[in-house]
Amino acid sequence: MARRGRFAIVNVWRSIRDEPVSVLPLACVDAGTVDAEDLCVFEIHYADRIGENYFAAHSPRHRWYYYPGMVREEAMLIKQWDSDGALVGGPHATFALHSAFVDPTTPEGAHDRESIEVRCVCVYEPLSEPA
Repeated sequence: MARRGRFAIVNVWRSIRDEPVSVLPLACVDAGTVDAEDLCVFEIHYADRIGENYFAAHSPRHRWYYYPGMVREEAMLIKQWDSDGALVGGPHATFALHSAFVDPTTPEGAHDRESIEVRCVCVYEPLSEPA
């Protein structure tokens, strides 16, 4: 089904510490603020194939968002790939650019971030044609 229809790969990320995340929290870029020229493609060489991925060059247009103090009971969903997405821009982008960052408000002596993530494959039912 995934070869013929739309599919997406989504990471489910969450902290596994008892304390809220304060060291190196995650942030995502608003896809509507990213242009194609912001993307830097690079190859990943595996034993049996060559893949590609993207880095993003900094742009003052980028709007970053993060959720401070995330706790174990909260999860962040991060789109890794959407077969029906536009590569960049708009609300329906192919992937979500994201990164950990140094938060200058992190208290001295805060616990390091410990987290876990699971990658999920979402297969969409084809939309029915209007009658």
